[in-house]
Amino acid sequence: MSYARNLLSLPLMLAAVLTMVWRQVPSARELNRMLARENLLWAKATQVSQQALSQRLLSFPASMFEKVLTDLLVQLNQRWQTRQKRTLPLSVVYAKQHF
Repeated sequence: MSYARNLLSLPLMLAAVLTMVWRQVPSARELNRMLARENLLWAKATQVSQQALSQRLLSFPASMFEKVLTDLLVQLNQRWQTRQKRTLPLSVVYAKQHF
């Protein structure tokens, strides 16, 4: 268990849970598959057992994730507002007019 806990460190778990929320991953099993085959945000692909991931998700401090998420949502909202104000490329303007 300590080996899995070392693999499932706080930065990796934050990346996994944020990915789960952002990409609307339907289950811990699918998250485990994604974690094994692709990098998630800043975390490198890591293969762990389904049981280890499930146990770590159950023991993950929700208050810590909440703090990170609320801080991140403020930044994402600011970026969205900035993105809404920029001019669109001509190809996107054309596509919006014709499709």
